[in-house]
Amino acid sequence: MNLLYSAHSDEDILKSIGENNDEFAFAELYNRYFRLLFNYAFSKVNDQFVAQEIIQELFVMLWQQRHRNTILSCRSYLFASAKNLIISHYRKEFTRQYHYNQWEIQTNGSTALTDQLTLTADLQHRYEQGLHRLPQKCKEVFVLSRQGHSNREIALQLAISEKTVEQHITKALRLLKEYLKEHFVYTLLFLSLF
Repeated sequence: MNLLYSAHSDEDILKSIGENNDEFAFAELYNRYFRLLFNYAFSKVNDQFVAQEIIQELFVMLWQQRHRNTILSCRSYLFASAKNLIISHYRKEFTRQYHYNQWEIQTNGSTALTDQLTLTADLQHRYEQGLHRLPQKCKEVFVLSRQGHSNREIALQLAISEKTVEQHITKALRLLKEYLKEHFVYTLLFLSLF
């Protein structure tokens, strides 16, 4: 925890982030709220990975929009933003499930299985290609996290901070999501042909 900001109000910290691009102030805000927001998101989605992804996305958005924000109550803003991201997650999940169900209805058993195996193999191949495109340390951290290691275990094993582990995981997810987005478009085009 940064002692420089420990006595500052959330709103003062937000002001410093917005006006000075103050990364230390941002780190203080992150440390103050990450666990609270994560617990809130986890209580709504019941999935640690999804909850972490939602809260990471919230803080990324906060940093990206730091110059545009005129937030009156930091705590209310953060929890309202988390709620909106949770709702967005469920909308996306509902849409994905709906389209998957429609696709399943429209295909017959053997063709569907063959197509699904082809798409799964292609997705797996694309995922592995995406992994190879990651910077080495980022890839190493991400692979360990997917093998079930906690951020603390990864930090100890690689002699880096837990914050650095979180940053590598966030970066890996962002890069893989971007890389696999092309595959998603390809899949939608493929499905629309049948």
